[in-house]
Amino acid sequence: MVEERAFNRWIVVIGAIIIQLALGTIYCWGNMGSYITPFLNSFSATEIDNSQTLFIFALSLLTFAITMIFSGQLQQKIGPMKVGIFGGVIVTCALLLSSFMTTFVGMLLTYGMLFGIGIGFAYVCPIAAAAKWFPDKKGLINGLAVAGFGAGAFIFNIISTAFVNPSNTVIEAAVFTRVPSLLRILAIIFAIMIIGGSLTLKLPPENYQPIGWKKPALKEESGVLAASQNYPREKAIKLPQFWMLWSMFILTAASGLFIVGFYKTFGKTASWSNDLFLSQVGAWAALFNGLGRIVWGKLSDWFGYKKVLYCFAGLQTVVMVTFALTINSQILFFIWVCLIYFCFGGNFSLYPTATIDLFGANNLGPNYGIIYTAYGIAGVSGALLTKPIGEIFGVWGLFITMGVFSVGAIVIAFFLKQPKVNKEKNNKNKNSLVVR
Repeated sequence: MVEERAFNRWIVVIGAIIIQLALGTIYCWGNMGSYITPFLNSFSATEIDNSQTLFIFALSLLTFAITMIFSGQLQQKIGPMKVGIFGGVIVTCALLLSSFMTTFVGMLLTYGMLFGIGIGFAYVCPIAAAAKWFPDKKGLINGLAVAGFGAGAFIFNIISTAFVNPSNTVIEAAVFTRVPSLLRILAIIFAIMIIGGSLTLKLPPENYQPIGWKKPALKEESGVLAASQNYPREKAIKLPQFWMLWSMFILTAASGLFIVGFYKTFGKTASWSNDLFLSQVGAWAALFNGLGRIVWGKLSDWFGYKKVLYCFAGLQTVVMVTFALTINSQILFFIWVCLIYFCFGGNFSLYPTATIDLFGANNLGPNYGIIYTAYGIAGVSGALLTKPIGEIFGVWGLFITMGVFSVGAIVIAFFLKQPKVNKEKNNKNKNSLVVR
């Protein structure tokens, strides 16, 4: 056991939140897309609609998730500080390059692919570093570490709309031509936030333990020991629990990602619609996204991640299947979007917590890097399903489909059990996963 007294571990949490505030602007797409789409159309000979530009958002989610496969392992080898700085450099370059793009493909490669890669390198670093400093508060710290990622869109939705459309007019040339300047300003801000925040990501000494806290003993059940502490990636991916957790993540994340990209498009069809209000809806919803990460994370410390997942996925189901009703009420629309974002935030505190509980904190970066690919698949699935389901079943069909996805996650969670290995086998090998 090692107790660290000289370094204030909360500095890592503050740095983590600063980093995530910048990275969380990936959730600004619902607002930014309404400006980027007409901007690209002004240079295009053929009409580009929102269902096409939604793939910019989807690609950023996918490359973000895929990059985490490598970044989780990389930060394990060279440390979260260096990988976080590298991610910040890529994010900055992505935004600067996208500010010069005038074609759909160009924006797809820069604001989509490259932006997602940069986020993927930086994202896991603050989570992994903070988790190692706070083994006594896993759920709360996972929630705080990713709260900025959810809340970042609150700040930058407001900043973006204030800069691009300060008069709250109909989106026309005078509005969308400001997009390149906005992207360059954001590039500078994000460089400072991500690189500066990464400098705080110091790791604790090996076998670190907070003062006054003792590591709980592994539970023995029916002659077997719970194998929840030391699974490296190559062993974890062979367990059915790993892919059950991965599948649940796809199903519960799909609803939130769909609303992130679609809420403003849907809201524009209402008689009460205006650009400033819809931008503010996205901003306040982003705060609920961040709040959800903290609340659901803390609840998982009290009741366990599985019981909390039942609650947030159940609430998400109800809100999704009734979402189409909100088109007749500005207030209901605001509340429903915030509720969906609040539920969506639960994914990012519960799944890291579940990954730790099932496979161990020591390998959170590499293991969660694979689990997190579910997030990218959920985003791409939403983009692919939006047009065909919408054309066949309308918006009701879209919202009900996303609600059914959450039900599927609840069913899988019911069968998810702790990985176990034979006690006898562990006694033969003291270096085995469970006894180490």
